[in-house]
Amino acid sequence: MSSAPSEKRYDTLTPAERSFVDEVARHYHEAHGVTWEKGRVMAWMIISDPAEQTMAQICAAVDAAPESIEQLLEQLTLAGLYTRTGGDGEEPRYRLVDNGYPKAVSDTFASWPEYHRIFQYGLEVLADATPERRRRIAEIEELFRHIVGDLADMSARWERHLQRTSA
Repeated sequence: MSSAPSEKRYDTLTPAERSFVDEVARHYHEAHGVTWEKGRVMAWMIISDPAEQTMAQICAAVDAAPESIEQLLEQLTLAGLYTRTGGDGEEPRYRLVDNGYPKAVSDTFASWPEYHRIFQYGLEVLADATPERRRRIAEIEELFRHIVGDLADMSARWERHLQRTSA
């Protein structure tokens, strides 16, 4: 893959940039089973310069083939974490949405009360089931019950923080 002289390539990232990119990739790989290439994309898009990157620029920076990251870019664009720009005949460019990660985390937390409701319903559905079957769902329901109880306080603290830092 050829790259323009001003284009970052993985082997031309500074040692600190490469370390950050690889640390994020390692975390996503170990914690979530994400491929190294996809983890590197997620890290690179946080620190990329310029912030808008073409597929070729992203691939060069993270040492990946387009087919290994196309689906990720599409998923993160659909999820609202990235935005895609570029008109007809222009190569698409991708950019991390401002405040994308805080919004994605908030959206995830916002869905947890629904998970709790679903697992409460599951306990009702399995009311006459064996203790073993109920135990599995009861553990999950208990987890979400405790987490959901803390979410309101956590969300309020985050909103207060944003108000203080934007003032």
